[in-house]
Amino acid sequence: MNIRIIDIARLAGVSTGTVDRVLHNRGRVSEEKRAKVEKVLKEINYEPNMVARFLASKKSYKFAILAPTYSAGDYWELVCEGINRAADELKKFNISIEYFLFNQYDRFSFVNATNAFKEKEFDGVLIATLFGDYVIKLSKELDAKGLPYIYIDSGISGQKDLSYFGGDSFGSGTIAAKLLLSEISLDAQIIIAHIRFRYREISVQMKTRERGFMLYLDNHNFTGKIHHIEINPDDYVKSLGELESIIRESTGVVGGIVLNSRIYELVTLLGKLDKSLQDKIKLIGHDAIDRNVRGLKDGQISFILSQRPDLQGYDALKAMANYFLFKQLPQKVNYMPIDILIKENVDYYTNYKL
Repeated sequence: MNIRIIDIARLAGVSTGTVDRVLHNRGRVSEEKRAKVEKVLKEINYEPNMVARFLASKKSYKFAILAPTYSAGDYWELVCEGINRAADELKKFNISIEYFLFNQYDRFSFVNATNAFKEKEFDGVLIATLFGDYVIKLSKELDAKGLPYIYIDSGISGQKDLSYFGGDSFGSGTIAAKLLLSEISLDAQIIIAHIRFRYREISVQMKTRERGFMLYLDNHNFTGKIHHIEINPDDYVKSLGELESIIRESTGVVGGIVLNSRIYELVTLLGKLDKSLQDKIKLIGHDAIDRNVRGLKDGQISFILSQRPDLQGYDALKAMANYFLFKQLPQKVNYMPIDILIKENVDYYTNYKL
């Protein structure tokens, strides 16, 4: 039993005729479609006899997914959509997944999810690395068991993860600072808003982004003041007063940034201020989720940096599968593109979904 041309075509999203022409190097095939087919062939290490032996063996693999819970339209919904799409494509290889979800604002929820995961047997695990210290502790336990794991969302250096798929968080912070300085003066006020997070509890990704952001400011003679504001959208009176005070007292344009995907919550909060104050702040956010895109198109956000969350989930699960199916060792670090979106180009940005 060999893997069929129709299977390769389905994985590549092209016709069977296109696959046939690529395999036999005949006829005309567009470069885009040829690249898609060749990518699939490389991923499965296409050797008909080897694939046939695997399918005949009936061996199965099960992977755990440690990821945050989410609501419709959230960043993590896109990540999990990518994982689910890969899982659907891999069913024919007897691969299955099981989610262990946790509250991204509660580190003890992460502990409970990992405890539930450890009660079962898995061949590998994908880990969302929001709670760095706890992820490192779990990683060491997995190392002792010889269980491979892949990080998603943000990498953690010095660990023995099989691979990392996600954005370059430090680079993203650097780019954000450069863009924001194009909107404000070097002696301006900058608000770093932490939505639903206490500053001391922000995620690995957010901490790394902030390091990149601050280093760029330090290296480019920024002399203004940085304000860290913790915002609870369900109890916003105190933070709204802080925002209003900073903006009102500033003699020039104020910069504002949120280090995760929730810039839309800051937009909503600023909408409660006078229009004259709203016009004095320039915002930059992360991730092209629908609510952020609306703020960009309405002119409330100047820039959005997007790291294609669905693609990182998709690629991470495919890499884990290929490691077991075809003994392919993935590249250690796999950065997603950092896409810079503005009001004028966001309508043409179609790559934030697979």
